[in-house]
Amino acid sequence: MLEFKDKIKELREEKGLSQQAVADSIYVSRSAVAKWENGLGLPSKESLRLLSEFYNVEEKDLLKEQIYEKELVSKNIKINRMKLLIFISCGIIGVLVLSMVILGFTNKGTGNNHLLYNSIPVVTINNEEITYSEIGFEYKIDSNGDLRRYDYVMGFPGIEAYENMNLVDSNDTYQINVENSSKIISEYYYLNEDYSFAEEASGWTLIQLHDLDIDNQGVFNFEDSSFPFIVIVLYAEFPDLSVNYYFVIDLR
Repeated sequence: MLEFKDKIKELREEKGLSQQAVADSIYVSRSAVAKWENGLGLPSKESLRLLSEFYNVEEKDLLKEQIYEKELVSKNIKINRMKLLIFISCGIIGVLVLSMVILGFTNKGTGNNHLLYNSIPVVTINNEEITYSEIGFEYKIDSNGDLRRYDYVMGFPGIEAYENMNLVDSNDTYQINVENSSKIISEYYYLNEDYSFAEEASGWTLIQLHDLDIDNQGVFNFEDSSFPFIVIVLYAEFPDLSVNYYFVIDLR
């Protein structure tokens, strides 16, 4: 049986459509469709409904389990667990876990008991470290001692969060540096002077998201804007967790 990500990719390719064409039809960004097809996220309930209508299939045939509430285990946990156990069998996690036990494991974040990291991996833009991030999923040992994957609902930061973020100075080009190797895709959106959303979007979303093209060296740029702030959202997937990193670029 095909996984959700494979189902929607197969349906799109059968119709000969691009990711952008699908995104435009269901009122989301292209990178959102790319995330779904790469297994980096799941659609909202409304997007799932629109997808099923667009492809003329039942919602339950696309995604039988509704994984939208905090700390609900992913329907692919058995597959992910098997992959992780294979990874463990290679000895990599075993060595790292043993090292953490010997050196003293330090938990630096709420609910942060990742297998590979003492804290959320560091990501910088032009050497500026973020001060706001959200965990998309993580692996935890539950009360029964079993390894489980937990998926979390994530939302845009509030105004108070924006006000307390480090600002990245405006430049012609920007360089992303990641502490650990990972798969990263990104989007950006604009804020007004008071940190409110600068652009409205059609459909169920409240804000207009733009795709951000990042080259193999982590370099990107974009055209100047009349808005005072740009928020860069980096969606990074690591071996045992995914994290959304938020950077605010000051164009004033």
